Amino acid sequence: MMLQENKSFVKRKIVYPVKKLMPLMKESWKMSWPIIVMMVFEFIMSMTDIYIAGRFGKDVKAATGLASQVYSFFIMTGHALTIGAVSVLSRVFTSKDKEKFRSAVFTSVLSAFLFGIVICIIGITFSSKIATILNAPDEVKLYASALIKIYFLGIIFHITLINMNGVLRSCKRVTVTMGVMIFAAVLNVILLLYFYNFTDLGFKGIAVSTTISITSASIINMVIIYRIIKKTYTFSFPVLKQILSIGWPGGIVSLSWQFGGTALYAILGMLSYNSVEIMAAYATGLRIESAIFMPAFAFNMANAVIVGNLMGEKKFDEAYKSGFTTAFISIGVITIMIAVVLLNARSIAEFLEPNPLVVDEIIKYIYICMIAEPFIALNLAMTGALNGAGDTKATMFYAILNVWVLRLPLAYIFGIALGFHAAGIWWALNSGFFLHSALSTRRFISKKWQKIEIGK
Repeated sequence: MMLQENKSFVKRKIVYPVKKLMPLMKESWKMSWPIIVMMVFEFIMSMTDIYIAGRFGKDVKAATGLASQVYSFFIMTGHALTIGAVSVLSRVFTSKDKEKFRSAVFTSVLSAFLFGIVICIIGITFSSKIATILNAPDEVKLYASALIKIYFLGIIFHITLINMNGVLRSCKRVTVTMGVMIFAAVLNVILLLYFYNFTDLGFKGIAVSTTISITSASIINMVIIYRIIKKTYTFSFPVLKQILSIGWPGGIVSLSWQFGGTALYAILGMLSYNSVEIMAAYATGLRIESAIFMPAFAFNMANAVIVGNLMGEKKFDEAYKSGFTTAFISIGVITIMIAVVLLNARSIAEFLEPNPLVVDEIIKYIYICMIAEPFIALNLAMTGALNGAGDTKATMFYAILNVWVLRLPLAYIFGIALGFHAAGIWWALNSGFFLHSALSTRRFISKKWQKIEIGK
């Protein structure tokens, strides 16, 4: 009798609820796995960059990390358009208004391209001054300035590429973006190895290979987008207004993170000893950490599209359940990856870095920063869902609180003022994610995002 009651309890409380969630889990995985594959190849590309940079010495490696951070900061200035576009286009796509969808696609992509031109001009004009402003050591400054200038030559196409990838995700063509980005990553690695082994470009080949591969991928995406819009060259200012009204807080978030990362390099430059080695360790540590971020960001982007699509269909309860389902899957995947990285931390660091001092700092960074990863996964999943629903102002506030009230002030206090050096800075980086994830989850549970109507 007791056994039958236990079986009945298991069926009611575990088996049946899991069966109900299976369609949502399948949809989440269907949207996420191509993004994960795409990010794996992007990870290989970034690791190849940092590996080749290490062959030129610690100064070039530190310069590569600094230049990449600066480049990412400016790339993210166009992220507002992509966040807004994904939210708007996800709803319009499921509303079956094809003419409005094509017009919205054209408006989004053209706006990104024009914005990219502006950023390109600004970046090239000030490239020689950026490294100085960021307090880069003299031995790093010259290399970083050269890399920054080359990166900015292709930033028009990179901003446009990111926007077009968001457009394709919104209309459930995520495997197309996967294929294009795999092509870009493979081309980048081939060019990088070729420039390193068979040309006199030297360290500049790191940036040249990225610029060529990203531009090539962007041109391919333009051909795909051209087929989607079917000669609907209608620029819609109302649609642009909707995109910007939703996207600008997301753009502030991206800028906040990128500027915060760039400011962190300035704090690292203030360290009393081994600042170059620690900057090199941070650059490599970020690349290793990005392997764990890959599925987390994939589920973030998937959640934005899934919730946006379901909101467009007025399926609010499914949107709520899908948001949490995706979050739980993300945390599970991330936890497994954390274990793998921790168990192989020294081997990974020694493979990527020949300098023993830098290796020790990389390992220290990994052991400390892995603690926050499950909370980062939860936060990214919740943020993706909120962004997909158009609730971007709340996510903006939480991100600013994390970066500017906790992480950076504590990094300076622990690392510089109190003299805990690099370890104090790494602990400070963890500080905001516990609160950030709690606030994002609380906001999602409140369901206030379900009341947001696009264009109203």
